[in-house]
Amino acid sequence: MSIKDLEIISRKGSAALPDWINFAFELGVYIDDQGIKYKKPISLILSLPSEHYFSLFIAMGIADKTFSINKQMRSIRKTILNLVQGSRIIYKDEQSSRKASVICVEPSPVFKNEMILKIKDGKIERGIPEKQWIERVIILDEEFDEIKRTRKVSKSQKLGLENSDLLSMLYTSSQLNKAAFYPGDTFNLVGNTAQINESMNEKIFLFNGVQGTIGDFLYLDNSNSYTNGKLFSSQMKKNDAEILEEVPVIYSDLNSYIKQDKHFTANPKIILTSRTDNENRLREVKEELRRELLQGDHKIVTSEVVDYLKSTETQIPLDIEFLAWR
Repeated sequence: MSIKDLEIISRKGSAALPDWINFAFELGVYIDDQGIKYKKPISLILSLPSEHYFSLFIAMGIADKTFSINKQMRSIRKTILNLVQGSRIIYKDEQSSRKASVICVEPSPVFKNEMILKIKDGKIERGIPEKQWIERVIILDEEFDEIKRTRKVSKSQKLGLENSDLLSMLYTSSQLNKAAFYPGDTFNLVGNTAQINESMNEKIFLFNGVQGTIGDFLYLDNSNSYTNGKLFSSQMKKNDAEILEEVPVIYSDLNSYIKQDKHFTANPKIILTSRTDNENRLREVKEELRRELLQGDHKIVTSEVVDYLKSTETQIPLDIEFLAWR
């Protein structure tokens, strides 16, 4: 299955995804794949009839790529072998999911060439055999060095991804378990946070009778143990969060780019503009980008993006214009 199999809920029932949504999905996949190439970040600016929802669909494309990849078990094994006594994990069984402390990782006393993870689950010591790690264990992001977060998991959080009916229909249990095993930022989203959160909670998708939201795919806050992106306000005065330069930033509108690009100068980026934007402000941004392209060591790569879209048989909507450079 694929997110392109989703239907959009309409007043008349439901309809296939329009071209502009599939186009946004593929832009997400493209910038995730090609964001940093030749050690240079790629940038895209798009002119749209309306930018509403578009940034969220780009982020969904990135999220779908993450959910769809079947990560190799050897990388999961390596991560668990690197845990030390006192490391915190989430342990899942048939009854519930809960935090537990690592005691040690040692050779299994039962199966040759297999390891066992010993944990303290409340007052009980448990041994989790290697073949059950993907089903039973979620790594907390404060224990995963590559994430570089300090966020702690609270008792009120949902754990993992299988509580979403929509995700469970689109992806296998193994894919969701592997994604949940590796929490971490795959995109940065900048915009009006109130509007973004409202849009994320609208039931707009339908698949085999199950309704869903954009929020089923994007995990940006502290309500779930899993995260796949960060949300920044376009009105942010100061940024205290660590920003990884290889993670793309999606500006949901022109104002977000103008106010916050100083925090993301080295990141791959997608800048969305609307035909309803203030003409003077739009002209100012275009002139600034023109100077940057002429004075800096940049190359126009719009044709590369077009070739990628053609290779995936993605229709470029007639009312959308874009420019890409590296």
